[in-house]
Amino acid sequence: MLPTWRVIRTDATMFVGAFDAGWEGHESATYKVMETPHGPLFRGFRRMSEAVVDGAERTV
Repeated sequence: MLPTWRVIRTDATMFVGAFDAGWEGHESATYKVMETPHGPLFRGFRRMSEAVVDGAERTV
């Protein structure tokens, strides 16, 4: 089973965490990921979250 990701994004800052079958979400750490000139982590999570939103189907 794949982990469940928690991604909270505000403009140039993201908070990222994951939880899986050994611990619950409230027990997992959340990491602050900021945009930097040469850092791929923020850009990767930004692209992933944009792709999820772009491919989502609104149900409500």
